[in-house]
Order: sequence, then C-alpha cells, then structure tokens
Amino acid sequence: MRTGAVVLAAGHKSSQNMFQPMLKVGDTTAIKRILITLKQAEADPIVVITGQDGDAVEKHISKMRVICLRNENYETTQMFDSICMGLNYMEDLCDRVLILPVKVPMLLKETISCLMQSRRPAACPVYGNRRGHPVLLSRELIPEVLEYSGPYGLRSFLRDPRISPMVEEIPVEDEGIILEIESDEDCKRALGAVGKRRIPLYGKSNVYLGREEKFFGPGIAQLLQLVDHTGSLQTACSQMHMSYSKGWKIIKTAEKQLGYPVVYAQSGGATGGFTQLTPKGRDFLNRFLKMEEEVEMETKRLFEKYFGEALGL
Repeated sequence: MRTGAVVLAAGHKSSQNMFQPMLKVGDTTAIKRILITLKQAEADPIVVITGQDGDAVEKHISKMRVICLRNENYETTQMFDSICMGLNYMEDLCDRVLILPVKVPMLLKETISCLMQSRRPAACPVYGNRRGHPVLLSRELIPEVLEYSGPYGLRSFLRDPRISPMVEEIPVEDEGIILEIESDEDCKRALGAVGKRRIPLYGKSNVYLGREEKFFGPGIAQLLQLVDHTGSLQTACSQMHMSYSKGWKIIKTAEKQLGYPVVYAQSGGATGGFTQLTPKGRDFLNRFLKMEEEVEMETKRLFEKYFGEALGL
C-alpha cells in the first residue's frame, strides 16, 4: 500500500502565526527535518505546498526529491485550500496520504509508522488525549474532503458525525505531534520538552547510471516521473524548482547517451502542447526505479548488519 504525504508550507496570511519553514531546529531546518522523517518512514511521493517565500523554500529543498506545488493565492486562502490542492494532485498517485503542517518538525518516524499500520479510512495520532499531526486519509475519502465546505476545514471534516466513526485514534508516546514550532522560543521550549532529539542515523544510497560520465540518476528519474504524470515538461520542471532549459538539457544528455529519445513533445495546436514518455523511455525509467527500490532494500539490510547492534536497533 503506497502512502504519500502533503506538507503544508504556504504561510497563509489569514493565520496569526509566524511562518518560518526554514527555522533552525537542531542541526537542520523545520522543513528539512519533516521531509527526512517522512522519507525515513518511506512516505512517497511527498508534495510540499508553498506560497509565501516560495522561491526560497523550493530552492532550499530542491535536492530532496519532493514535488513542489505553489499556492499563488496563499494570502487570500485558508490552509484547507492548500490541503485540497495537495490532495487533488495526489489522488491517483497513492493509496493513502499523510497531511501535516511544516510547524510540527519534532514528530517521530515511529509515529508515522504506527499510523501506516492503520487499516481504517482515516487515522490520527493522540498524545495526552490531544489529537496531533499528521492525519492519514485513504484515497476513498479524498473526493469527500475536496467537496467539504465546513467552517474549520479538515478538523471539522474529521469530526463530522458521518466521518468520525471512520477515524482511528492511535495513542503515541510522542509529544512532537502537538509541539508547534514557529519561533526560536518555540524551538527552545520544544527541545526542552522532548530533549535534544536528533534524527536517528540511517543509511542512504543513490543510484546513477553512466558511460563516460553519469547521465541518469535520481534527478532525471523524478523529472521523467513528473512528465509522465503531468504531461508537461514545463510543469514538471516547475514542480522541481528547475529551469525549463535545464530540464531539456538533462533529458537531451540522457537521450544522447542512450541512443534513442526518452520523451516525445508536441507544441501548440488545437489541443495545446504536451510532453510524454516514449515507450523506450518509460521502460528504461521503470527499470531504473525497480533497481533503485532493490538497492534501497539492500542498503537497509547492510545498515542493520553493520550498525544495528551498535545502535541498539
């Protein structure tokens, strides 16, 4: 069962709170900490909804293999609008979606793993009788969320008498699910409450293919996946915070090394332009993604073999 995530980092002006996704939290930033935690829990794909300071935020996380969607109307919309933007994009990409704001960076990977074990249409973690983040929604509930017009967005949706029986509350020993960090003072209080909680050590491998030099790796793989999903190279580049010219250059380099086209593009016309993968391009991408998956599994096995006992795993 594939579980994706929507991280809310648009900074809606309607909120009375500060907006600091790049606030220093320990040795990293709030948004990077959340993304690392989600990746450790194997959430994929991850969509980040940006808005305020969008260029800076997207550049900050551009190497983390996430999808960035810009809410250009963040000043006049609510957080629920960003949630719907993310869910609408994710609806046909995964079976379930984790939803969380960027202001809860202290949550644990184990909490996300507990949520992923739920088989109910919706689930949320509970600490000290308080619901926290993230919320887990199954794909079957997404159309209902997108049509919902209650006064308090997702919170009131989950409390709706028709939906509430579907929600599983999962008790966790993780105060991070309710600790909202939006300032240096918040960060100090949070670190004091949960200790200097560092992200656990983990192993990570990146796969690259090459001839005289590397030409195919995680970056172009994500670019081609997004082209396949959106039908547009320009949109795919935008979602990766990459220039259109750089995207074309990466693809053309791969095509030269492979000796055949990986994408087919048509511009203009009555139906508008589009870009799609060629059959050979899609086959090559799928083989690469399968190889990546197996290498990642082997990396985890080797990490546990060489570091598991030392770290008490």
